[in-house]
Amino acid sequence: MLQVLVPTDFSNNSYNALYYAARLFEGKECRFHIVNVCSKENNPDMEKAKLESAQGLDSLVHRLVRDVGENNKHTFYKESLCSDMAKGIAEYAKENNMDLTVIGNKGKEEIKHILFGNNAMQLVREITCCPILIVPLEIDFKKVDKIAFTSNFAYPITKENIRTLRFFNGLMDSVIVPMSIEEEKVVEPAKRNKLDFLTAVSEDAAKEVKLPLLEGKVNTILEFVDLWNIDMLCMIYYPHHFFLEFIGKGIIKELNTKLKVPFLILSSTPN
Repeated sequence: MLQVLVPTDFSNNSYNALYYAARLFEGKECRFHIVNVCSKENNPDMEKAKLESAQGLDSLVHRLVRDVGENNKHTFYKESLCSDMAKGIAEYAKENNMDLTVIGNKGKEEIKHILFGNNAMQLVREITCCPILIVPLEIDFKKVDKIAFTSNFAYPITKENIRTLRFFNGLMDSVIVPMSIEEEKVVEPAKRNKLDFLTAVSEDAAKEVKLPLLEGKVNTILEFVDLWNIDMLCMIYYPHHFFLEFIGKGIIKELNTKLKVPFLILSSTPN
């Protein structure tokens, strides 16, 4: 049974992520762990916060069932946490052996929600035990026909990450579209890593798309996603390499807020 963690702050962001996950996995046996961080550990009103949180979680599940209908393949576990937001959710994911965490990105009109601003990037850093799927607020659910995968292939793509990518590819019989940005110099290890990856996904993949660098990597990726009608973008998070540039310059946050398709982030160091 697939174990799916969906943190919620009861915003439209988080509900949209839950709804998307329920639709995406409608044919899979899943247990959804819906977790609300309701207060800090030293909150004097902790019990009141937990009671209000439990009521909110009940209402959330009722709303979901009303919207998507009963599904006997899905069960729901609700948890109210009193902890630091990012670390509490990351610890829960690790302790309960989550297969996936699903969150919503920050919608334009929801600037003040605590979970989906900069804290979304904290979750990406903290949760290393499973992939993270970030769902844009503005999208409606639709069949995923094309999943784009992009990397600079500085490191080999692990078998576990290939399995995860092919799992998502198999959910709706999607096509994997390998995408690379042309760089001035590509070292031999990266060439071998890319070849190994392309060989591993060859049964499910289209021909690799090589793009010239436009006005930065973010704009190159966004144009590719738009022009090729990509339904989901997938990357691997390397804390000390490829994504370090993105996080250090705030580019991953920019990419996340501008993407109009779900963003699947795989971990390079699964626990």
